[in-house]
Amino acid sequence: MGSGVLARGRTITVCAAAALVGCLSGCTQASNSTITVSGRTLSIYASEPPGGAGGQQARDAIAAEQLALQQAGGQAGKFRINFVKLAGKEPSANARSAIEDPSTIAYLGELVPGTSWISIQITNEQGVLEVSPLDTAAYLTQPSSVVPGAPGRYYPSSKTYGDTFARVVPTTAQEARADVAELPALGVRKLYVASDGQPYGSALADAVAGDAAATIPVARGAADPASFKRSGANAAFFGSSSEPDSAHLFDALAAESPNAKLLAPSALYDDAFASSLAPAAQRNAYVSSPGFLSQDLPAAGVKFVADFKAAYGHDPAPSAIFGYEAMAAVLDVIREASSAANSRAAVVRDFLEIRDRPSVLGTYSIVHGDTTLAPFVLSRIQGGRLVRYKFVAAQG
Repeated sequence: MGSGVLARGRTITVCAAAALVGCLSGCTQASNSTITVSGRTLSIYASEPPGGAGGQQARDAIAAEQLALQQAGGQAGKFRINFVKLAGKEPSANARSAIEDPSTIAYLGELVPGTSWISIQITNEQGVLEVSPLDTAAYLTQPSSVVPGAPGRYYPSSKTYGDTFARVVPTTAQEARADVAELPALGVRKLYVASDGQPYGSALADAVAGDAAATIPVARGAADPASFKRSGANAAFFGSSSEPDSAHLFDALAAESPNAKLLAPSALYDDAFASSLAPAAQRNAYVSSPGFLSQDLPAAGVKFVADFKAAYGHDPAPSAIFGYEAMAAVLDVIREASSAANSRAAVVRDFLEIRDRPSVLGTYSIVHGDTTLAPFVLSRIQGGRLVRYKFVAAQG
């Protein structure tokens, strides 16, 4: 098959190996329950963050989703696709709008890392496939020592519909590996790790600390300059999705320890965050994010960049390519499902069984809801703007 989607089986099988990792979630083999859309029009809903959250990254991801649909002629097989952009509402309201529409076949979910847990619980209630272009939070699909009950707590109807979430973006577990791989180049001798105490920040900080401890000394503690200075570390990683809190901490750390390296995750990949930092913090701040440098894009990715620029008059933000692929993959699953494409269960199953799919991101498979690709870029700050400087393909 052109998109690498496996032939459809009779039941959902994505949880067959769950026992190997120990109660992966409420991920039990689903029954044959499904909701079928009537007619020849299927709706795909796209969630846009409220209040402009996500900045240009989010706006371009939505634009890229639209581009993928336009290039498909607004069709997937024999079904017309109705694309509904939900602009500026909370994830809970966006997801409710999607499941209340009987024509909904898929929901292109949250663009701010760590927010999908809200919408997944809602879309799972009606067996709707949710695909996130940008939410990297690993605990949505994997157990976590710092997020009790994850990921099963997010799938209230898993016994009826199975797990219904997948993503085309790599996870925070892989992001942690990318960050840690860069530590030697940054001259990090000892790393201090702190978080904001929220699930996204805590889980990512835990992953970074665990990976870094294999090669260098790691100290963990409170998010304050005094604790950092007492640790003797020369670099700090702060797990957080709050731009104001992170900027306040980084400014304070830079004032206290001017030479310390300051490392931030993809939830903070935003020029607004970069420009909000004091000059001292900007000099030593580094932010990781999923994506590619231009020279590391596969051929299909290069074409996407050209097509996006032709359509919208500017180069796409690094995250936009994941929005494009989220829509493109859903459309191909619908097309290959043929007459069964109006079955929500069939679309969920087929997406979760994607194997060896060639795409703008490269060739990947979906395993337990996660992509097997892990492209990341590392950025520094110059003139108050994020400048990408290194591509890292994380392992594992």
